[in-house]
Amino acid sequence: MIHWQDAGGHPASFGISGGTHILTTPAFGVPASRLSTSANHFYSDNGRRGRYGVAYLRALCAHAGVGFAETSPDEDIDAIDATLKFGRASAEVQVKCTGTFKVGTGAATLPLEPAWVTKWASAYHPIFVVLVKVPTIIPDWIESTPVSTNHRAVAFAKRFDRTLHTTSMKFTHADQLTAETLYDWRDEVYDFYESFAGSTT
Repeated sequence: MIHWQDAGGHPASFGISGGTHILTTPAFGVPASRLSTSANHFYSDNGRRGRYGVAYLRALCAHAGVGFAETSPDEDIDAIDATLKFGRASAEVQVKCTGTFKVGTGAATLPLEPAWVTKWASAYHPIFVVLVKVPTIIPDWIESTPVSTNHRAVAFAKRFDRTLHTTSMKFTHADQLTAETLYDWRDEVYDFYESFAGSTT
């Protein structure tokens, strides 16, 4: 469960692309999109959200020219979904995707499982946590037109801090993740390893 609040602690609407996202259902007599159900009936809606969140981050990495290595499901024992390869150094990432649209202008709180915190806190390298938000209605995730394909999603992210993020992480609009953010992550990761190397010489 991801909790969204405005600056006063009250639920509010969430704007995407300059407007408020309004959840709608098909009008009477209008057939629902086939995307309402999985083409593969073994795929759950939660499974689709999980895959979409990782794919969304992969797309941002491709846009910025960052290597992306997804963790094999059988090897997902460290609460890490992917490794981002910046060239001289890498960072690990956990991705969460939600369709809960109780978003405000304040903050979103992501509860952290104790096992995640234990694993991330013991890591020697930077770990980032990404929260991808999609519309509640699955067919609304991607808008296809004759001239473009638009992802109706937004992502937020921040670096895990073992001293601050003991039970939860809070995201605001200042934490929005774009392809350009990955350049900042690269510089931050390089600085981290360079400072670490300097302290051992």
